[in-house]
Amino acid sequence: MDGRGEHARTRVAVLPAAHPAVRRITGLDVSSRVELVPVRPGVVNSQTPTEASSAVEFDPAAVASGEIDREGDSLSSVDLAHVHFGYDYLEPDSVDMVVRHLAGADVPMVLTVHDIVYPTDEDELPHRDHTGTLVEAAAAVITLTEVAAHELWVRWGVEPLVIPHPRLLSEEEISAAVRGSKHLRSTDSAVVGVLLERMGENIEGPELLDQLASVASGRPGAELRILVEAQAWRDACGDDGVSGSNHLVAEFAAEGDWTSVRLVRYESLDLGSLLAEVAALDVCVLPYRFATHSTWLELCRDLGVAPVFPAVGCLWDQWFDRCDPAEHSGEVYDPRDPAAVATAVRASLDTPLAVPPRVEGADPSAVVAEYSKVYSQVAGFRP
Repeated sequence: MDGRGEHARTRVAVLPAAHPAVRRITGLDVSSRVELVPVRPGVVNSQTPTEASSAVEFDPAAVASGEIDREGDSLSSVDLAHVHFGYDYLEPDSVDMVVRHLAGADVPMVLTVHDIVYPTDEDELPHRDHTGTLVEAAAAVITLTEVAAHELWVRWGVEPLVIPHPRLLSEEEISAAVRGSKHLRSTDSAVVGVLLERMGENIEGPELLDQLASVASGRPGAELRILVEAQAWRDACGDDGVSGSNHLVAEFAAEGDWTSVRLVRYESLDLGSLLAEVAALDVCVLPYRFATHSTWLELCRDLGVAPVFPAVGCLWDQWFDRCDPAEHSGEVYDPRDPAAVATAVRASLDTPLAVPPRVEGADPSAVVAEYSKVYSQVAGFRP
């Protein structure tokens, strides 16, 4: 115990705090002994008013000088830092600076490894190197699945604590999304969604939509929804993108037997408007080229939507953790087989099943409670 008193709180800088999963955690106040301080990387420009007033601003370019907080705060004012690595809000190239600055401020680090393979970079070697830098500098390492923990042990000789991915949505958010979804679909039609997200990085694009054209055959009223991150669409089609949208929709509507094809754009830092759209789906295709874990899988679980995803990374283990795959929704396809994704979507539509239950301890408050135990150990405190 330090000199701050018997009831002092352990102050934890959490970075990067822009991702919805991390924002869910940092928005909780579940312990009188822990204060979570969200740290936002300077490359993220979008802030809500509450985030802007409470978050430490982390600018990789200012790490060396320690000028990381708009209001004069610094990492030296916290007891430890919790780094969530794998989300693309923390650039891999800034990792070395993060480690140096934390070490210079004498701030120990807890690391959660979400992605061993970075989800927006086909050249995985630099990301693995940066992951190794963080793993070796961390006082404690956490990951989301047992298979990911094993890979971290094999590669870097650490024994991570496995804490499941927290649920993303509250019961109120789920209820609102389900109510909103009823206005977005016809009662008897099959609705298939495809996540293009950032197109051309880690996500299969138009060629995958071509492969899905046959899914609508024999399914009267079948609808296709294309979910794409708004900034990626603006980059591809300009600020307006209306003509590009119309062209894309018309092209894929003509190639398949879809009754309708609709483009749904969303902002990466605000998924609120997307929730009803996802809840309206029967199947959501997550066409990753490479991945370790996926927040989108957890969004599907929250909203009761059947995912179709490739056999890459730890996705199978994340989705079917401790349950029988034969009894639950979720189809896995071989990304090397051009016909596999359409086969998987058809199987999911033909045999609808309930999503797997969440594993015990996946509630955000339970996740933070587990984190709190780690924080106490790393910061030198005892419960």
